[in-house]
Amino acid sequence: MQDGMFTAALVGQPNVGKSSLFTRLTGVGVISSNYAGTTVTFEEAVVTRKGNKVRIYDLPGTYGMSGNSDDEEVVLEMVRDPEIDSVIVVADATNLQSSLVLCFEVMELGLPMILAVNKADEARKKYDTDYKELERILDIPVVPVSAKTAEGVDDLADALCEGRGRRSTFQVRYEEHLEAAIEEIMGHLKKIRFDQRGTAVKLMEGTKTFIEGVMPATAQIASVLRDNFETGHRETSDIAVTRERYSISDAIVRKVQSRTRTKFGRKDRLSEMMITPSTGIPILIAVGLMLFVTMIFLGSLLDEAVSYIYDALIGNTLVDFGADKGGEMGKAIMLGIDGSIRAILTLVIPYIMVFYIILGILEDTGYLPRAVVLVDRTMHHFGLHGGAFIPMIVGLGCNVPAIMAVRTIRSRREKLILTSLIVMCVPCSAQMAIIIGIVGKYSGFTYAFAILLILLALMVVLGLGLNRFLKYEPSNLAMEIPDLSAPSLKNVLFKTWNRIKDFFMIAFPLLVVGSILLEIALGYNLLDFVIGPLSFVTVGMLGLPAAVILAFIVGVLRKEMAVGMLAIIAASVGIMELASFMGPEQFFVFGLVMAIYMPCLATMAVIWREMGWKETLAVSILSIGTAIAIGTLANWLLFFF
Repeated sequence: MQDGMFTAALVGQPNVGKSSLFTRLTGVGVISSNYAGTTVTFEEAVVTRKGNKVRIYDLPGTYGMSGNSDDEEVVLEMVRDPEIDSVIVVADATNLQSSLVLCFEVMELGLPMILAVNKADEARKKYDTDYKELERILDIPVVPVSAKTAEGVDDLADALCEGRGRRSTFQVRYEEHLEAAIEEIMGHLKKIRFDQRGTAVKLMEGTKTFIEGVMPATAQIASVLRDNFETGHRETSDIAVTRERYSISDAIVRKVQSRTRTKFGRKDRLSEMMITPSTGIPILIAVGLMLFVTMIFLGSLLDEAVSYIYDALIGNTLVDFGADKGGEMGKAIMLGIDGSIRAILTLVIPYIMVFYIILGILEDTGYLPRAVVLVDRTMHHFGLHGGAFIPMIVGLGCNVPAIMAVRTIRSRREKLILTSLIVMCVPCSAQMAIIIGIVGKYSGFTYAFAILLILLALMVVLGLGLNRFLKYEPSNLAMEIPDLSAPSLKNVLFKTWNRIKDFFMIAFPLLVVGSILLEIALGYNLLDFVIGPLSFVTVGMLGLPAAVILAFIVGVLRKEMAVGMLAIIAASVGIMELASFMGPEQFFVFGLVMAIYMPCLATMAVIWREMGWKETLAVSILSIGTAIAIGTLANWLLFFF
């Protein structure tokens, strides 16, 4: 308690209604803040009830508390703060099993807590839930609530202001080898602030925050025990811990909750069709085709409209201004700025915006989680779970937010596999523009379709190979399956804006700087020295004109600029029509290499931030090598056949 005021933290998985409940509890007067040293945002407010005050923090949604992402790290740090008197775990009554897993993690920290079971009104339509029995088993206050109808919100507010949160005596018991390791670690723990057993479990999970908080000798013992467990069980200890928690959670849910609705309605039958392979796969293919056709059709219309408006309003004004005020250097700088703005307006707004609107609709209707469940078994062959499907879908719009979405994947090994697949096998809208707009135009759509098939085959080979090389089993899928519903225009537009905003904040500054440097390099012929030394790749291996290496270099800055560079290269030798510069087979090889080639500068920056420079370098080298190898093979096959 601080200054006579209780302090509580709201914790919950994404989509359980935590923030809606926070709004119900607090009303107005909410303060939004960034956690020190991070971009992670949380909200706080003060509630007064019956003369008592409680400060409530709404923490970021998290699937776990192992510190595998910035959000998880912040949640873990805040609930461990001595100023927090109680932790309110917000559960989803319609998906209780997954919510209880997070509840177990908080319990193991030995913190006073309350379980607020949200969506109680929706759950009653399907289940009979014995909340008193759940409270008895968990040994903590359990309050059924509904953020939608305000049911139980007053009871929860009273419990918070009266400080009714308490430490649970319930204990998750793991399989014998984990228990033996936990007991051994506990024997070496001294002078720790949190629950001894909970700390030992976190050390077995490899949670960085806890490793740094114990004596080096204890951390070393825990490291050896983790290695021994993984060697003997061919899976990481953190995955084993999570699996055990799910097993216990499932047993509790079966005891306290039973289904009441036996008659399936139309929504239930449709939902079942979406996750059943025989019907779900055709639906998935149809949705995918709809997405591509819509994105290309609407994107091209918007592209033409925005380009026309920009040319009419701006034209060459920026370039002329730069040349007038700064000569050749000023012209080069303004060419870079003008090119970046044009790329954003004609690529991000038309294609990515349309894609994100469609993605938001698929999320809001509840289809996307069902697609994830449908592909879960297939993704296991790649060492991933179905949740990895979402970043892949996002990557079709832009790899930058796709890599940012990879942070939801808990295992570092899985993050590396998924990042490699996105970078090398999932063409972003700029790459799709090259495949469809350039290869389709100059080589024919048969060649364009062949590139897409090659990318699919590469995904299978690469996924299987990385899974075998990096060992261990994929983690379990933990995802809420909401009811099917009509999309909310407000929600769709809000999600679209947030995703585009992230792109602008991260990618746009890099595009501007990169474009300026590129224009300066071109203006002063600084790139000419690379053409000759690297011609053995372009000419000897890929069968392309030597100068095309400049297009590949430019593609590192921005994929779509590679096409513009081709036009510049052709014009430099007096060829104004690209069809006369390269043959159909050469355009095919060029498009194939660009589809696999290393990530753009903005994507590399995000990989570096999310995973580190070693992983960024590894992914870049792997993608370059694979692109050149496949491009060379394609060139030779086309030559002989």
